[in-house]
Amino acid sequence: MTHELTDMLRKNRTIDWQLKDQGRAKMRSMIKRLLKKYKYPPEEEQNAIDIVLRQAESMDMETNNYRGERAYG
Repeated sequence: MTHELTDMLRKNRTIDWQLKDQGRAKMRSMIKRLLKKYKYPPEEEQNAIDIVLRQAESMDMETNNYRGERAYG
């Protein structure tokens, strides 16, 4: 599940996804679908989504810093 999630996030993120509500909503929806696919407990779903989004933001910032880009403008 982790590899599938990571690949999915990398393929579908846009440059400023974390700044736009529509981009965050799309990511949230993709994460939800994947959690359901693997029968993740519904009562833990929101916490998992929040964690994954935070990790994706962190991963994005690290990638931008590695390339010498600024993460937020």
